[in-house]
Amino acid sequence: MSFWEDPLLKAGVVMMVFALALTVVAVAATIALRSGSERAGASERGEPSVEPLRYGSPPPPPKPLTEKAEPQSQPLEDAEPKPDPQREPKPEPDPQPEPEPEREALPEAVADWPMPTDEQIEKASKPRHYDLPPGAIMGLTINALGVHNAPVFDSDDQWALRNGVSHVPDTSLPWSDAPQRNVYLEGHRLGWPGTGSHLIFYRLNWLGEGDIVMLKDRDGKRYRYRVSETLLVNPDDVWVMGQVVGRDMVTLQTCTPIPTFEKRLIVRADRA
Repeated sequence: MSFWEDPLLKAGVVMMVFALALTVVAVAATIALRSGSERAGASERGEPSVEPLRYGSPPPPPKPLTEKAEPQSQPLEDAEPKPDPQREPKPEPDPQPEPEPEREALPEAVADWPMPTDEQIEKASKPRHYDLPPGAIMGLTINALGVHNAPVFDSDDQWALRNGVSHVPDTSLPWSDAPQRNVYLEGHRLGWPGTGSHLIFYRLNWLGEGDIVMLKDRDGKRYRYRVSETLLVNPDDVWVMGQVVGRDMVTLQTCTPIPTFEKRLIVRADRA
């Protein structure tokens, strides 16, 4: 009797094949369950799935270690306008004292003018009316001296003194925005005949306390002062050009005595 004719052997072989098949099926099922659980765990952890590279396709770019979320733009109607710092009003600074002129000596007069005649002195003692030329910044009126609307030039050069009264630059103006002022004006005691400044301050020593000094700007606004003091100083006493705390004044200067002119006659008048 052959091997395949024996029923016991045939049954044993069949049983062995069946058992082997069951074993293969169990192993495959175990592997499938394990891979499925690993994929589920990876998806729960948020890990990206890796796809196999295809032949001929470029590799994906590497991801940055950290990624920043892009800010979301808000609609224009919801955005709050930011204040413009340039449009905010700035507080106005307090008026500061004007810088005082740096000088070693007071304005000096030339001492070689001809002495005036009696007729010229008599004429200078009468009222004199001046026209305000285009270059003048204001007019000076001193009724006690008979001077009316004498032109004042903002210069201490000789041309200003030849044509009228000199306002020393860097000193105050009547309209200066400052807590105190000293409008410093200079005029000839003698000067040259035929010029606008001839004998304009010849009688400056006549002024006394209470006399009125008037300044008028190009727009016609008047600034009224009252004489308060008279000083006799040396040419190097430049302190008289400076401001005095709490005083709004005009200072008139000329040279004295005639004919040496070694001193300066100072008349101060405070705002009335």
